[in-house]
Amino acid sequence: TASDSTTSTPGQLAAQLWTFRYDLEKDVPGTLKKIKDLGISYVEGFDAPYIVGNPDAFKSQLDAAGLKMFALHWNTLNDWRKDPTVILETAKKLGAHYTGIAWLKETFEDSVTLDIVNEAADILMKACPQAKESGLQLYYHIHGYELQPMQDQKTFFDSFVSRIDYSCVRLEMDVFWVKHPGQDPVALLKKYPERFLMMHLKDRKPGTPSTLDGHADVETNVILGYGDVGIAEIMANAKNVKYFFIEDESSRVLEQVPSSLAYLKGLSDASK
Repeated sequence: TASDSTTSTPGQLAAQLWTFRYDLEKDVPGTLKKIKDLGISYVEGFDAPYIVGNPDAFKSQLDAAGLKMFALHWNTLNDWRKDPTVILETAKKLGAHYTGIAWLKETFEDSVTLDIVNEAADILMKACPQAKESGLQLYYHIHGYELQPMQDQKTFFDSFVSRIDYSCVRLEMDVFWVKHPGQDPVALLKKYPERFLMMHLKDRKPGTPSTLDGHADVETNVILGYGDVGIAEIMANAKNVKYFFIEDESSRVLEQVPSSLAYLKGLSDASK
């Protein structure tokens, strides 16, 4: 089985390739080189056709750029429902150690219900034995709509967590998508101190209205440390998180990401 120590050294920043989606659509090799030139060596992929449509070719392009993909989002629930074999095989071909789900909507307008959140947990649990046989670890990325309230001050996410076995399904916190529904990322880290293996680092323009539907204007993504998510406090409380992915969904990523990396380096230097 995949060991959590095989992917990157703790504290080493990685990038979610979604950050660079517009550039990747135009020029894969050039964009991968730009990512490497930012000082990033590890990436997290997603199920774009140019990544998963020909995984051997994309792996060659990663190798040429000096990048390693150690995690892969596969967000089409129907693919997981039918048969996760293709997902697991593709993740292996890309060199990933982890693969998981980061999005539960079939269409942009869909509502996410408790039943869908619970089904995602059950799908991942069902795929566990096959994933372990393949040497892969499964994970789930929290996207905001899981924080819809239930009774007794619980949320859909609490129900999700109650249905998974952590030895099989790891969790990835996206701090933007915890803040956006009006929740506190630090409080969630403290509530589940051993559960979050990975984290997406993303900041939000102050004054952005909160929603529970997992949607936000991408241009509300700002340089880390300039928003209202509370990145410094999160990093101070994220001692059990091993892998941090920088993610920026805005149209200004090539300007913003270097500044975000510099901010995180400053936090790291200050804590030494």
